[in-house]
Amino acid sequence: MPKIRIKSVQCTTPDEIDKDEMYLKKDGHKIWPEGELYHRVDTGDVEKIDLDIEVKEGWNEIEVWDFDFVTLNDKLGVFKFKVDDNPGKYSTTMTLLERDSTASYMLFWEILDKDGKSIDD
Repeated sequence: MPKIRIKSVQCTTPDEIDKDEMYLKKDGHKIWPEGELYHRVDTGDVEKIDLDIEVKEGWNEIEVWDFDFVTLNDKLGVFKFKVDDNPGKYSTTMTLLERDSTASYMLFWEILDKDGKSIDD
């Protein structure tokens, strides 16, 4: 299976006025942040992630969620991206899913080579 590195996520616009309690999921499982329920982000924040994960070749999705203390957590949107055998750096804009949301996020990621190395290594 191909391997990607999630480099960072940038919050362009949060869903909530007082910051989002954001976390990421892949295939129904939380993948970031590790050891915490969420990470608080605001307009312009860039969160360094540097997480290597195996993905299938072709189209993949990573979900952006907002943690809520009182109600159910909100699935704000998804990053949809295609993985092939061309190592390199990419960015993907979030597709908004939550009705009436203002959330906007970008994912910065990289397809690693066959040895699991970055083009920067």
